[in-house]
Amino acid sequence: MHMEKKPLTVSQITGTIKSLLDGMGILSITGEISNFKLHSSGHRYFSLKDDAAQISAVMWRGKTLVFPLQDGMKVLAIGTVSVYPPQGKYQLDCISIVPLGTGDLYMAFEELKLKLGREGLFDISRKKPIPVFAKHIGIITSPTGAAVQDILTTLKRRSPLSEILLRPTLVQGDSAIEDIKNAIIELQSHNCDIIILARGGGSIEDLWAFNSELVARTIANCSIPIIAGIGHETDFTIADFVADHRAATPTAAAELATSITSSDFIHFIDNAENSIKKVISQTISQKKELVLRYEQHSGFKFVKDSIRYAIQKTDDLETRLFQNSQRTLAEHKKGFFALEQHFNALYPLQPLKKGFALLHKDGKTLTSHEQLYQHDIITIQREFSASTAQILSNSLE
Repeated sequence: MHMEKKPLTVSQITGTIKSLLDGMGILSITGEISNFKLHSSGHRYFSLKDDAAQISAVMWRGKTLVFPLQDGMKVLAIGTVSVYPPQGKYQLDCISIVPLGTGDLYMAFEELKLKLGREGLFDISRKKPIPVFAKHIGIITSPTGAAVQDILTTLKRRSPLSEILLRPTLVQGDSAIEDIKNAIIELQSHNCDIIILARGGGSIEDLWAFNSELVARTIANCSIPIIAGIGHETDFTIADFVADHRAATPTAAAELATSITSSDFIHFIDNAENSIKKVISQTISQKKELVLRYEQHSGFKFVKDSIRYAIQKTDDLETRLFQNSQRTLAEHKKGFFALEQHFNALYPLQPLKKGFALLHKDGKTLTSHEQLYQHDIITIQREFSASTAQILSNSLE
C-alpha cells in the first residue's frame, strides 16, 4: 500500500540541507574576493567568486588573519560549508585564508608586525588621546595630489582657527622612509598639538615606506599624538598599527583631528547619538563576548552553529538600528527647520519688510489716525532697526 509522505516544514528541509553540507567536511576553495565588508563587530563578510559562480563567505573575529583582505584579491580559503537559516542561504565558514602567490612583501609585513607587536608598540595603553582643540596641526604628506587638498579643505571648514603646518615629504620609494622620519622629528620640534601622517591609496608596493621599521619606531617615540590616514579604508600598514589613531582615509584623518563645529542643538543631538551608540555597542559587545565564552565550553559545542547564527543576526540588527536612527534624526531636523520658518512668518515687525511703515510723533509710535492733527511733525520709518524695538517699547508703557 502506497503511503503518502508527510510534508516537511521549512526548518526541517533547511536542517536536512545543513546536514548534507556538514557532511562535506573541511574544504579548500580558490576564488576572488568581492563585496568585502569588515563589520564593526570584527567579523568579516565577503563573497568568493570565479567566472561562473560565487559563494557567500564569513570569517569570524576570533579567526587569525595574517594579511588584509580586499576586493579583487585571489585567495585560497579553507573552511566548511554551512547554512544560515534566517536567510536560507549557504555560506563558507572560513577557518583560514592565504593569498595565492604570497610574495616577499607580505611575508616581511607579517614578520615586522609580529616583532613590533611583541614589543608592545601596538598596545592601546601607549596610545595618546586626541586634544579637544588642536590649535597647531602638523601635516606630513605629498605636496601634490588629492590627499593634501582633501585634508586642507576639511581642516579649513571644520576648524578655521587652527594653524596648519604642512611638511611636504616623499611618500613612495626608498628615499621616502628617511624623509618621513625626518618630517616627524621636525614637526615634533615645532610643538604641534597633533600630527596627521597621510597619503592616497595604492598597492602594497606603493605604501611600503609606511611599513618600514624606522618609520614605525619614529612614530612610537613621538611625544605628539599622530593620526595615520594612509590609503583607502581597506589598506592597513605598520604605521596604522603604531600610530595613536588610525583613520580610513586622509579626509577622515582631518575630521578626526578637529572638533565638531555646529550649533548647540546639533551638537547636543550628536553627543546624544554617540552616547546611545556607545551604550548599544558596549552592551552588544558584552553579550557577544559572553556568548563566545559559552561557545568554547565543551558542554555547549552542540549549539555552536546556533550561536554563530545569532551573532550574524545581531550584526544585521545593529546595522538596521543605525540606519533607522539616522533617518529619525533627519526627520527631527527637518521639523525644527519648518518650525523656525513658521515663527519668522508670525514675527510682528515682518510687515516692514513688505513695504509698510511705522509713524512716530514725539518719540512715540502712532496707532490711530485720531492721534494726528494738522501741522503735526511725524517721522516715517520703513525699515526695522534696533531703535524701532525701543520706540515700540516706550509707546506701550
